[in-house]
Amino acid sequence: MRNAKKGSILVLVMALTAASLFAGGGKQQQSGGAAPGQLSGEIRFSWWGNETRNTATIKAIEFYESLHPGVKIIPEYGAVDGYQTKMLAQIAAGNAPDIFTMSAEDLPIYVDTGGLTDLTGLIDVSTHNPVVAQACSINGKMYGVNLSLNANVIYYNKTQADELGIKMPTGDYTWDDLVKILAEVNQKSGGKTYGMVDNRMVKAMETFIPVWNITHLGKEPPFPWTDKEFLMTGADVAAYMDYWNKVPKGVLMPPAETATISSQIDSPIASRKTFLAFDTSGTFAMYQSQTKDDLQMIEYPNNHKGKGAAVSARPGLIESVYAGSKNKALAIDFLQWISSDPEAGKILKTVRGVLPSSKQVEALLADPTALSDVDKKVFAITNAVYSKPVNPYSAGVLVSNIWDETHMMATGAEVAFGRITPQQAGQRFEEYVKDALP
Repeated sequence: MRNAKKGSILVLVMALTAASLFAGGGKQQQSGGAAPGQLSGEIRFSWWGNETRNTATIKAIEFYESLHPGVKIIPEYGAVDGYQTKMLAQIAAGNAPDIFTMSAEDLPIYVDTGGLTDLTGLIDVSTHNPVVAQACSINGKMYGVNLSLNANVIYYNKTQADELGIKMPTGDYTWDDLVKILAEVNQKSGGKTYGMVDNRMVKAMETFIPVWNITHLGKEPPFPWTDKEFLMTGADVAAYMDYWNKVPKGVLMPPAETATISSQIDSPIASRKTFLAFDTSGTFAMYQSQTKDDLQMIEYPNNHKGKGAAVSARPGLIESVYAGSKNKALAIDFLQWISSDPEAGKILKTVRGVLPSSKQVEALLADPTALSDVDKKVFAITNAVYSKPVNPYSAGVLVSNIWDETHMMATGAEVAFGRITPQQAGQRFEEYVKDALP
């Protein structure tokens, strides 16, 4: 592996059609697959999360144990900080948990250690979205199972839209359409509300520009990705910077104000400093909790290129089985159950995001009291996104990150402040690429 001084670049790959949120064929296993009495022994299950996730997961474990009286699952949970370091150390020491959690971008790191079991053909994911399920594999081998779905979406303030007489798009629309709406918001609010923050300063361009390429230009990123095929070019960077340089005044929050945004916790959409925000469906509840206004979600523009949201179908969380597990049969059966069984879904609800299996979702939606109004909005938009063509996520290969987040956002800020031109930003990117290649 070459110098990994800046982490790893992850890739969005060519579009595949997902006929529905959970399209797929095959026979689904139920109730953990194995009959009561067939499984016995002990395994360890590790994850990170808040108290709500921990409580629900422990309840799911207890339910599974009630199905298999000879089974004991030891929960191990804590904070996300330091989690990967701990897991890699345990794999190296030969004492990792039988099942453990990872972020999708970390999959190749764990695969490189040789610490994951090849689950190909051992777990039935036929009720999962096949494009998302694909992202749990590297080189044709499935090393984990997705436990949640997420989607790139746009939040907007519906209460304010109604007050200002703003009509939001409901079907196909373009980036130019969106810019016109944002200019109208700024004008009708008397300049009190900007359209959006300047994403050049706050969004990681290695992920946002490829999405921009797809939605605005219909340009697909390379697949499979190699060291010589990057997610974007210097020309892409320049074009992206230039587009936002030319939008009407008031569409973007001025750079000096955008620079003061510290986190999602004090989001400008909640205080009406901006009208909309780009984020994921999974964080919607946090935004909505910051305001009494009614926030809603819509899909990305697609410029009539055939992509509903041009999202990367990134698994929210991946669960894998440790290669050194002494009870792989039990670990695999539990992973099958928690990722696909309706009873598991009814217990877990939304603690990890939208559930991965259609059977789980159906069971949850059948209970009208199981989900809050906010949860229902999240389910609805996520279903809408994944019912259309999406761009499969691939963890790709471990390579140097040629342009880390600090460099990207700093370059975007320099363009926004007028210190460099969009063309110079593109040239800077090309210099990083040249320096990174062998």
